[in-house]
Amino acid sequence: MTKILSLLVLFLFLSSCSINPVTGNPDFVLISEEQEISLGRNVAKQVLQQERKYEDESLQRYIQELGDDLTKRSHRPNLIYRFIVLDNPAVNAFALPGGHIFIYRGLLAHFNSEEELAAVLAHEIGHVTARHSVRQYSQSQATQILTTIIGQEYGSTAADLSYLMGGALISGYGRDMELEADGLAVQYSSISGYSGNGMMNALRVLKAQEEYSVEVSKRRGVSTQTYHGVFATHPENDKRLKEVVKQNEIFTNEASKEDRLFSFLNGLVYGDSSREGVRRGNNFYHADLGIFLSAPRKWEMINNKNNLLFISPNGKAQVKVSMDDQSRVETPKQYLQRITNQKIQNGKTISSSGYEGYSATVKFRGKDALVAVIFRKKEIFLFTSRSEDLQISNFVNEFNSIISSFRDLKRNELKLAESLKIKIYKVKKGDTYSSLSDKSPISYDPESKLRLLNGDYPDGKLLPGRLIKIVD
Repeated sequence: MTKILSLLVLFLFLSSCSINPVTGNPDFVLISEEQEISLGRNVAKQVLQQERKYEDESLQRYIQELGDDLTKRSHRPNLIYRFIVLDNPAVNAFALPGGHIFIYRGLLAHFNSEEELAAVLAHEIGHVTARHSVRQYSQSQATQILTTIIGQEYGSTAADLSYLMGGALISGYGRDMELEADGLAVQYSSISGYSGNGMMNALRVLKAQEEYSVEVSKRRGVSTQTYHGVFATHPENDKRLKEVVKQNEIFTNEASKEDRLFSFLNGLVYGDSSREGVRRGNNFYHADLGIFLSAPRKWEMINNKNNLLFISPNGKAQVKVSMDDQSRVETPKQYLQRITNQKIQNGKTISSSGYEGYSATVKFRGKDALVAVIFRKKEIFLFTSRSEDLQISNFVNEFNSIISSFRDLKRNELKLAESLKIKIYKVKKGDTYSSLSDKSPISYDPESKLRLLNGDYPDGKLLPGRLIKIVD
């Protein structure tokens, strides 16, 4: 018990020695600013090992200049901030300790004004200036130390309880920190000459994205992931959020800043990168691998970094396509037997576009599952099925149609394997989201996705002469 009391006294002493740059109040922080910068630098290196930087230097410079202008008005202008656009279609952004801020091109695509973008960048800057991640890191470190000592004093049960507390401490920024970052975003962007409405408009964009994600997740039977989980903590119509925005809005000149956003979004890659393959309608084209696949009618494709998923309506069944290098001299049947490490049933030799393969049934979590493999030029393409509540006989035809669609990419299809891109378009008389989506190459829900891109989800209207984003 003496050890715990001594440690708590030490923590209180450290807390009293650290002052929050935003509030001016004592902070519970166990690392120095130098350590904070070093921590952020190391994590940023890991991020860039896993994620590609978007290859558009003019866009990168624009985001950096915009961020630099905002950080000059922040509570920690002494830091060097680095703003980096990642080549990822996800709607996301995040800040690391010490000033590394990453924004995904998928989030950029959904903004319709520079002040919306500025508000989100300023929100991330707010997480840095208020030391949110550092405070969480300190809480996590403290909990780990307490876990060890409590475990030594009272045994494993108390240690397990302390570990669960640690998990809760680092599970997210939480309502108060997100609201604080929103308030700082309004401050920084307003001082920089943007409307105080930028934060609310940005939240409308993100709220629409969340609503669509919830709809899609229910359809797919998976959990929802949204930017910061932000609306679990403060929905747009939350009175407290509106009060925070109003309290932090600072008077700005009537002259508005030039809105340059659309000039940089014109030509931005939308959705899949050509490096991971491109979905167009129900078809999948991968230039680097030189392959083509097609989804069954009404099935959806999800293109992940390491695999391609085919999902049936309502998410009742899934087929995953993954790839491996051939490293042994063996037949497709022997390969399946080796990797499944169990007896295979209903096995048969198959062929797709002249490539040999093998399909069979195996047990997965006590249920029958369909598996197949195709050998192609020392590459192995593995097809595996999953179903929670369907018998495999209910979707065996769709499983086989996915396999039979596999073939080499044709030369005249190379153009189709290039990334889709955003195009700035002036609305013509008679244009509707329905008519534009009929001509769109967007895979699955093109009308909803066009609406999301332009802030009109779920039922906004188009007026002639308006500049909008379409996908080409």
